[in-house]
Amino acid sequence: MALVTCFEDLADLVLIVVFAYLSSYDILWGLTHLNHRLTMLITEQGFFSRINLSLARYHQFNRILNFLPLNHIQSLSIDSDASPFQLTHWPFLPHLKTLRIIGVYNYDDFSVFVLLHAAALTHLIKKQAKEWSR
Repeated sequence: MALVTCFEDLADLVLIVVFAYLSSYDILWGLTHLNHRLTMLITEQGFFSRINLSLARYHQFNRILNFLPLNHIQSLSIDSDASPFQLTHWPFLPHLKTLRIIGVYNYDDFSVFVLLHAAALTHLIKKQAKEWSR
């Protein structure tokens, strides 16, 4: 007879190793709110502090944004090529220290976001989107 192990039966350390292979988007979209234990483990390991939802579609982004503890977010990555709407949809993040942004197309939105968070922001990383090669 074969032994069967369910995902929920895995030890916390095993789950943490699995989480290391996933993006913050994958963890937040796929694993948060499955059960109390996983949500607590995700919170304790700081997955709410480093956020990159560039791969999220519009409805996924809005749904995740509704349950994210905004007070925990310390690092935010936005890829304007993948998610051009995100820069204008994030609310105030009181503990945001690091902002990574790729592909700024609207400098007015970018300036408003940076000025809103200037008091707490310690690192601002802005990269240009890759040029299309011919």
